[in-house]
Amino acid sequence: MTCRDFEARLHPYVDGELPVTELVDADAHAGECARCAALVRRERAFRQLLRRQPLEAAPSELRARILTAIRGERRPVRLRPRVALPALAAAAVLVVSIWFGLPSRPALLVAELVDTHIAFAQVEGPAELASQDPKEIIEWFRRRAELRVTVPDYSPAGIRLVGARLAEAQERKAAYLLYEKGHVLLSVFMLSLPAGQSQLGGSGMAFRGHEYLAQERKGYRTVAWTEGHTVFALVSMLDYADLLECADRLRGERARETRL
Repeated sequence: MTCRDFEARLHPYVDGELPVTELVDADAHAGECARCAALVRRERAFRQLLRRQPLEAAPSELRARILTAIRGERRPVRLRPRVALPALAAAAVLVVSIWFGLPSRPALLVAELVDTHIAFAQVEGPAELASQDPKEIIEWFRRRAELRVTVPDYSPAGIRLVGARLAEAQERKAAYLLYEKGHVLLSVFMLSLPAGQSQLGGSGMAFRGHEYLAQERKGYRTVAWTEGHTVFALVSMLDYADLLECADRLRGERARETRL
């Protein structure tokens, strides 16, 4: 990849939206080219600056007009039934969503977890607790957030434990385990959600008698499943064979802990 090719892909690269093959090439180029690496640092710093800016609120007069229209206080307009009225309602919802920041549809849980993975994949030393000791991590989650977690051993597959973080998804506490295979980060998330709230999404995939939901988002592969009210999700650029092996080992270690 040349510098010109990299610059053309700078924005989707920083957003984590490049296809996997292009993302790998861009990573390699940024690792070798000081000029392009500086472009990435400046772009990320600029976006962090934008995130810190206060959000603009809708003008009070516009708020009043929108609320008046929604409450039906204005004179009704004659429109064709079953066609114009739904269109007007959709437009009103869209306007309110834009100005008041209401989501037009609920965010998928996996999308939140992928965004979390991307955010910490770009940080040097992403673990809040840097440790390769599963017992220390288990105790840390218990003391920190009263969370009971399983910390699987992936070392036979060349995947080493880096540490842990306390994350949040769907406004719930989530245990976040961090592993590395070479320079590739593997994120393992565990959280409890009420029934019907997980919204995992994805394509069904069977492995060793268990069912999983798999999908790719922003160039990252995910494997997720539920056990009771607990959701488990793995996010990484590793291939699905590795992710499914890791998922199977996690399930096996949880089953052994339950029997003890």
